[in-house]
Amino acid sequence: MKRRTFIKSTAAGLASIAIAPSILRGKPDYKTYDNNELFSDDDDNIMIIIELFGGNDGLNTIIPYEQEDEYRRLRTNLFIPQEHSTRYGTSDLYLNSALVDDVHNDGFLRLLDEGRLAIVQGIGYDAPTQSHFRSRDIWHSGINSSDPNEKLLEGWIGRYVASKLTNYPDGIPEHPIAIALGSSVPLLFKSNIGHMGIALNSPETFSTLGKGLTPKINRYNVPENTNNEKEFNFIHVIASQSELYSKAVFDAFQNGKDKPTINYSQGLSQRFKLISQLISGGLKTKIYYVNLSNFDSHAQQMQSDYKGAHATLLSRLAGAVSEFLDDAVRQGFHKRITGLTISEFGRRAYDNGSRGTDHGAGSMQFVFGGSDENIEGGYYRVDGKPDLYDLDQYGNIRHDYDFRRIYADFLETWLGAEKQDTLNTFGEQFLPLGILKSRKTSVRNAIPGMSSINVSPNPSFGHSVLTIEILKAGLAEISIYSIEGREVLKLHQGFIEPGIYNFNININNTGRYIANAILGHSRTTYPFIVIK
Repeated sequence: MKRRTFIKSTAAGLASIAIAPSILRGKPDYKTYDNNELFSDDDDNIMIIIELFGGNDGLNTIIPYEQEDEYRRLRTNLFIPQEHSTRYGTSDLYLNSALVDDVHNDGFLRLLDEGRLAIVQGIGYDAPTQSHFRSRDIWHSGINSSDPNEKLLEGWIGRYVASKLTNYPDGIPEHPIAIALGSSVPLLFKSNIGHMGIALNSPETFSTLGKGLTPKINRYNVPENTNNEKEFNFIHVIASQSELYSKAVFDAFQNGKDKPTINYSQGLSQRFKLISQLISGGLKTKIYYVNLSNFDSHAQQMQSDYKGAHATLLSRLAGAVSEFLDDAVRQGFHKRITGLTISEFGRRAYDNGSRGTDHGAGSMQFVFGGSDENIEGGYYRVDGKPDLYDLDQYGNIRHDYDFRRIYADFLETWLGAEKQDTLNTFGEQFLPLGILKSRKTSVRNAIPGMSSINVSPNPSFGHSVLTIEILKAGLAEISIYSIEGREVLKLHQGFIEPGIYNFNININNTGRYIANAILGHSRTTYPFIVIK
């Protein structure tokens, strides 16, 4: 194969293999190791990221009938009457009926009933940008920078995984750590040492492109310390890794192609069918990414019968997730699965007169799990939000939770990261939102070392006291976080003896806060309110 043909095939076709600059200067040989060795829990957990590209309309996904009059006023052309929505029991939670009707096993309504779905209202970030691509880069990178001159070149997944590849390129995972179902690797998986995942459209095509790429020439026959050696080593490594991963993916696909138990629908569901086949076929990939586009609904978002483009997309989302999770239960890998949706922003609170909506800010997210042992299902929101009477100056929904609180939950609870890993990944510390449950020792539940934690008075007018009883000596960290997830006050860090401790809290800003206590590897939290 000619060098130009090879580079074109591997770079454009595989678009995947991480290559460190050091490879150009060193040996191309490597050893493989088990994917789970990258993660401290040494488990087989799997995370699925679904991107709703274009900006999902959160108001018409989870409908705020508690403020029905204002919702009707803002959405003159896009108002959905209650009788055309789906209410969850007797609660104040109303879903767009497209998430339920004509969807496999009642879609998201059944997942809520089974405790396998969480809805998080009020997700976003400070100083949001209205640019699709810049906001998408912020969500993918985990770095909030609305400065268009600051290039965001690494994804939060790629950054975290790269930090664990301490022996790269001499040691690489035996299977791809991350797979993007599609033709290109998203920013999510990119790092300063290359791509931490592969792009996959078809296992058969991927296998064909990967075969026979490794040069037959022995590298020791190439003169040392020459440009030829550097170029040869580069080609040797990218080719060898391409062959390794193409074979692993194809073998898993062959082993698992007949194992799905669900008659998957078309479109997005077929992506999930492939994920099911790869998992059941033995692939040890930890993170999968899929994309559902066309959420940029500036016009004709909804028809007069309350259906239309947006409802169709929501139905595809609910169908794909519901089918996959039921398939996972039947095949027995459901306890390994969690996932989430992401979208670069929500839509404006008011419609635009073209039966559509324009770019907004705060919105909502779904988090799902294969089992209620993985996730604390339910409706997560602050003070009955979203608040349609308190929009920002542009008419956008305000956010309460920084989106990285959910990312931190996945890192620390599901992927086994330490608190320092979260800090290194995002450049600042975020408190996990507390939706996920660890399959091993929970980092969110109180442990024998802590019998109680309390903040009084609650609400307070600025001064309050945190009281905690420590039953077992150990390393402890006691902090106060904003509801957005940022640390605002450090009360204690270091070794602590058994006893009852009182810590003074002085906060000058009105808001909701969270007292967070960590002893060893376990966490307990206590919410409280400050009124100034």
